[in-house]
Amino acid sequence: MTTSGIAVYGRPNDSGSANASAIRRAGRETTGPVTVAAASPTTTTTTGTNGANTANTAGTDLDGFPLDYVALDLETTGFYPNRCAITEIGAVRVRSGRIVDQFQELINPLRPIPRQITALTGISDAMVADLDPIDEVLPRFIAWLASSDPGSVPEPIVGHNVSFDLRFLDYNTRHVAGSGFACTDYDTMQISRTLFPEHKHHRLADLIVRFDIAQNEEHRALSDAIQTQECFEWMRRYIAGHHDPAQLEWRPVPAKSATPILHQQLVVLR
Repeated sequence: MTTSGIAVYGRPNDSGSANASAIRRAGRETTGPVTVAAASPTTTTTTGTNGANTANTAGTDLDGFPLDYVALDLETTGFYPNRCAITEIGAVRVRSGRIVDQFQELINPLRPIPRQITALTGISDAMVADLDPIDEVLPRFIAWLASSDPGSVPEPIVGHNVSFDLRFLDYNTRHVAGSGFACTDYDTMQISRTLFPEHKHHRLADLIVRFDIAQNEEHRALSDAIQTQECFEWMRRYIAGHHDPAQLEWRPVPAKSATPILHQQLVVLR
């Protein structure tokens, strides 16, 4: 049994900051742990017009892919959450394989952006100098995550090498609200490695060319989130046309952290 969605667990620290309160409100505040997660419902499946095996209620298709989810990407000043900062958050909300909403904000990292990062992303110190820091942006992002239709099942997270993004979100959510960022996630890098072991490289830049989606990765959060969503949907259709569902298994693997993050990893049974 799996749990899908976004959650912010634990109570904010004793500072009582407005940002911590905002995150708790976005998480549908309760007297206990702040949670925006729910168990995945059972589904009835049919074959959709896009060739994928789809379901008629919120949940997963016949092959175990979620129909509703949030694809996200971050840009940062480096690799380590405790020493580096987020410079951009980009995300798209997906319903039945289609983008229905998006979130994008540049963030002031409160430190110089390394030249090599600016060369890669195009995000410069001047671009972010007058913008809000993560303490102000993160509550808005959490509120956006929690703003799906009332009563609907909250979405899992889809990303490319998504553990990288989740480490930064978890670290910063703890800093802002005194609580972790918990979710169930699907990683397009892991799925690609499982489906196409004959290929050596599985970067987002490799997948978008291999799947004939685009020729270049822009290294900007929103565009990368959109390309990640397109890769996810491409692999959903590929599996529907090339694999028997009995050959597939999704194995929940807990993250190696104190926060309850659950990685859904695809396994092809040979």
